[in-house]
Amino acid sequence: MTALEEPPFDPYYDTGLRDEHAPPQSRPAEQALLGSIMNEPSTATHAATLLDGADFYYPHHETIWDAIHAVTATGAKAEATLVLDHLTRTKQLAKVGGAPYLFELVQAGFYGQIDEYARIVRDAARLRTAIATSIKIRQAVASARPETVDAALGQAVTELDDAYGRHAATRHVRLYHVENIDELLAGEIDDTYDWVIPNLLERQERVILTAEEGAGKSTLLRQIAIQAAAGIHPFTGTAMPPITVLHVDVENTRRQSRRRYRPLRLQAGGKLEPERLRIELRTAGLDLTTDTDRDWLLDTARYVKPDLLVIGPIYKLANGDPTEEKSAKPVAMAIDAVRDQTDCAVIVEAHAAKATGGSKKRPHEPYGWSGWLRWPEVGIWLDTDGSITPWRGAREERAWPHRLERGGDWPWTPGINEYASRWQLIKTAREREDAPMSYRQIASATGISSTQVASVIGKNAPYAYLWHELNTTGQQTLLETP
Repeated sequence: MTALEEPPFDPYYDTGLRDEHAPPQSRPAEQALLGSIMNEPSTATHAATLLDGADFYYPHHETIWDAIHAVTATGAKAEATLVLDHLTRTKQLAKVGGAPYLFELVQAGFYGQIDEYARIVRDAARLRTAIATSIKIRQAVASARPETVDAALGQAVTELDDAYGRHAATRHVRLYHVENIDELLAGEIDDTYDWVIPNLLERQERVILTAEEGAGKSTLLRQIAIQAAAGIHPFTGTAMPPITVLHVDVENTRRQSRRRYRPLRLQAGGKLEPERLRIELRTAGLDLTTDTDRDWLLDTARYVKPDLLVIGPIYKLANGDPTEEKSAKPVAMAIDAVRDQTDCAVIVEAHAAKATGGSKKRPHEPYGWSGWLRWPEVGIWLDTDGSITPWRGAREERAWPHRLERGGDWPWTPGINEYASRWQLIKTAREREDAPMSYRQIASATGISSTQVASVIGKNAPYAYLWHELNTTGQQTLLETP
């Protein structure tokens, strides 16, 4: 077998200490990563969420990486023979050391180690970037004249910021500017709701769904994911713009997920474009207290670019005691980094605590760290009978139903008498007040959101003795028909 010589040292990373200190890199990890992908071609797409070709130190390894993904892009599996064929056809085989070296990589690879090999390669790339950036800054500042000091410092900060963002740190702090109040309020962006799911979930909003074990919350979350991706409003059944959903399931096995998603996929039919719903199964769980898993989640989200992230349950997102802040807070921060950098909404699954003190009624809030009680904008409890109760956040401007029923076209459907019961509540409140009421006043009196009040009145106005109009102040009111 012909040994491949190391490529010439890249002067971009040359610190002037070539003889004493090689730049950060790991040839064995790069070899094992490429070999593992060719041994297990289905991992190629996942590997692309962890790093890219520029993270390899050895140029011939980057060429092989590109060849693997060129094969994958055709719909084929990037096993060694097809990668060899691609390199041969593109006249790059000699450049990477020939067929013997390619199959040497296969021997270096192992199954199930992609994440660890990728972490080593990517960490080395981050260190090389840090070294190169520090040298570039040192040279720029050292050559600055008194009148160019500010410009040199500004350029140095920009270089640091770009280097930081290059490798997807979980918190990307912009070092060079913080906007003032007028900058925040300026521009063309208006203040209207930016719905991901109309009247239910706004972009970057966080929801925690709790329930007892076996109550059906996982089924409800899958249904929300597939319906939203198919352009079906989960609780009204009406058409909505389809969105991209990323479901990170850290509890169910591949076999279980196939069984439970299959009927939903069949029901969605041609309305669902498969690329709209991406599913990552991490049955062993994640540990978002570690850099490896935090970076994996953020990079996966950046790759998918979801409008909605569905993830959980919470207790499998970190190792350690879920009641302690040191184990739980990093999970919240990691999810916040995803929603900040991908502008997505988030629904998190959580288990509720057990009943205490002899009570048969279980708490509705999530089990674990107390911070989860304050973290979401909306907290929802799904009871075993299908009733939905908020434990955090007002219902105003949100179309969460009061009750769901099992069965029908989908596993969960809004209660058949949902509108009728709401209409009865509105009528009762109006009669009790015996005076015109605004939608906000009705919402306060009934516990129904303003949006739902408007919807129910709109559906019932032609057939009932109540109606709504704009009064002289421009406020919507509910009045008796003359």
